[in-house]
Amino acid sequence: MVILLFSCNSNDKDENDYQNDVSEVSVIIAEKESFRPVLTFTGTIKPFREANLGTAIPGRVEKLYFSEGDWVNKGALLVQLSGEATAMARYEYETLKKDYERVERLRERGSATQQDYDHVKAKFKAAEAKYDFFKSNSEVRAPFSGVIVEYLVNEGETFTFSPGLEPGYSHASGILRLMQLNPVKATINVGENIIPQLDNIIEVSISTDVYTDEEFEGEITFIKPVLSPASRTAPVEVTINNPDNKLMPGMFARVNLKMEEDSLVFVPRHAVLDKDERTGYVWMIKRSKAKKIQINILDEHNGRFAVTGIRHGDTIAVSRINALIENMDVKVAGE
Repeated sequence: MVILLFSCNSNDKDENDYQNDVSEVSVIIAEKESFRPVLTFTGTIKPFREANLGTAIPGRVEKLYFSEGDWVNKGALLVQLSGEATAMARYEYETLKKDYERVERLRERGSATQQDYDHVKAKFKAAEAKYDFFKSNSEVRAPFSGVIVEYLVNEGETFTFSPGLEPGYSHASGILRLMQLNPVKATINVGENIIPQLDNIIEVSISTDVYTDEEFEGEITFIKPVLSPASRTAPVEVTINNPDNKLMPGMFARVNLKMEEDSLVFVPRHAVLDKDERTGYVWMIKRSKAKKIQINILDEHNGRFAVTGIRHGDTIAVSRINALIENMDVKVAGE
């Protein structure tokens, strides 16, 4: 309803006089509507798994078996390092193995003491462990299936321990960077007041600035069980199917958490005063009096807030709301 506004004017009134002043205001009737709330957060696409792969000891890179961008299976041989140290360890192991077997036979015939046997056995076992160590660190195999996204060391160069410094990715030292890109994930920070609502999420979708007409399905797979004392938020991990590898690590993403459909009370945005992200107040007109009502803001849609604190059928002022005071006499325009 649109109505002319007027007020009774007088000079030199105190506050009690204003409480009895009469103002004419336009109003709306708060109504319940079916609505599916959507909580939207921003995040960055990250690989589902990533690793900077290297060895436990430095060495010269002899052979790289794949190129950057290649997809590799779990267990695939990716890198071969020089084998000089492994060869020396093998010679030592094989020599001590023969000594051990000979002393073992002598002990069985009573020609070697237990002390001699124990001494040779200890040296043999140490050489065996040394050989296994060098052998396992002369090659790099894929711990999971994924894509080689970058080589940090080239063929002929010596691998040493130096951390990767690219922001947002693993800082571990390595020869190459391997990532699992299907699925991918995005981590969002969710406030403590929202976390209980995550049980009511029925659909998770991800949108990007790159694919503006396409949404990707996701799923909440992890909620960190502690809050940050500084921000009162908890990281929530969303996993997203990425069969075509359209979503690339580092890409900006909006994570939309769609809740179950509910019947909520809506009021126009401009009827809410002192609003922040989650609270505000409205002026309710009841028995021709202005009543200040605190509300909680649940969501926003088409310039209106879904709120709690008022009920379906309540009369809410939408004009002259900055001039109203508690218990002021008001006249509803058109009545």
